[in-house]
Amino acid sequence: MKEIKSVASAPGKVLWIGSYSVVFGGIGHVIAVNKRVHAECNISNENLFETSYGIFKGRGNELIESVLNQFRVMYGNIPKFHVKLINDPEFIINGRKSGLGSSSAATVALTACIFSLLSGGNNPDEVHKIAQRANYERQKGIGSGFDVASAVYGSIIYRRFTDLEKMDYYVKPLRINKELVMAFIGESFDTVSSVAEFVKKKEDPRFKEIMSMIEEENKFAIELIEKGRLEEAVEHVRLARNMLMNLATEVVNVKIENDFTRKLEEIAEREGAIFSLSPGAGGESVVAIGDNLERVKEAWGKIKGVSVITLKEDEGLKFEA
Repeated sequence: MKEIKSVASAPGKVLWIGSYSVVFGGIGHVIAVNKRVHAECNISNENLFETSYGIFKGRGNELIESVLNQFRVMYGNIPKFHVKLINDPEFIINGRKSGLGSSSAATVALTACIFSLLSGGNNPDEVHKIAQRANYERQKGIGSGFDVASAVYGSIIYRRFTDLEKMDYYVKPLRINKELVMAFIGESFDTVSSVAEFVKKKEDPRFKEIMSMIEEENKFAIELIEKGRLEEAVEHVRLARNMLMNLATEVVNVKIENDFTRKLEEIAEREGAIFSLSPGAGGESVVAIGDNLERVKEAWGKIKGVSVITLKEDEGLKFEA
């Protein structure tokens, strides 16, 4: 009998508009990047999961089990699988996650791979819904799912769902077609814990007021990007980021950037980047956006403790076999 195999891959991401606010229903823009997680699956007589984090027999790690549980809900009994789930090396630098979204990309790639085996088809919309449920339950409701959506659809405008069952999210493709360079500074950042601190303050009147102003600036920025006016959009992104920093320090009492990341941002913009920021929840890296970023790479590369990664905008989920 011929072995039936499924192969899929999903991209990492950079969230540059909507950091934190996307968790509370705000609009965001996320860029899919060309660092991918690759999944290869076939039905087997025992469960065997080979991953970038180790080999698991019988039972997978938390991420794998969260995906398999969704298929158990859908199908009841499911077969055993031999899975290879391998990250591109840039997701882990010197033993630390680089912040490019390996977990969401792995969730989507694995979901797509198993969905293709069990259903016999390739349906990105269904893969997205299954992966979002797995991600939501694994994170215990913390987060927005923007990274999962980008891993399926590529660079997108995103607004999170209000109901897990309805999946009433908003997704619209939008590419920026610019170069990206990332400086990884080697610090771990606990995204879930940081977001949880924001959630604790969500009913505070000052929190609501500032978050509303952030949302307006982000909406203006995305509207300008859709019109091809990226450099004008950046000014609104910058205003929103400044307000977010004030919200984090004055209301939430957390730091989402530090002196080192701010220094890297200043260097990038001085060396020709249109914009530079610590993306997503922030803390472990800085991303520069622009054209001809060789001077940025050179300047960052001279700084001790910084790993420089060149990124390109990429498409979303790929069913490869």
